Amino acid sequence: MSCGVRRGVVLGFVLLAAVRAPAQEGLAARVEKAQAAARANAASPEGRDWVQRHSAATDRLMVPLLNQCLPDPPGDIPTVFSVFVRLSPAGQAREVVTELDASLGKCMTAAAREMKFPAAPREDYWIQVNMAAPL
Repeated sequence: MSCGVRRGVVLGFVLLAAVRAPAQEGLAARVEKAQAAARANAASPEGRDWVQRHSAATDRLMVPLLNQCLPDPPGDIPTVFSVFVRLSPAGQAREVVTELDASLGKCMTAAAREMKFPAAPREDYWIQVNMAAPL
């Protein structure tokens, strides 16, 4: 392999590693933003009311989404994690973010588009759903 080709290959690996690092930072930043918004929503008077009236329904709705997006077969050790869902006023899931994995969040976002959640108090209303699954 010539020196120029070798440098190109090394540069390619360096660029690939550099691209992957911000992607993970992007996920962490999205999770942090979603978590902060969900906490603020849940702390407001309308948010406390919404959580009290609808948390059981949202928990039930999230289980089939999670099962649809988990790898087959899942592992044996249950993992507890949070899922953050951005809702529209009509109860449509606009985005699902999970602290576990960006691909799991993308899969759950696609699957959730067909589901009807309880109506949210406003646009871009983030909620937190605590889950446990064998991963």
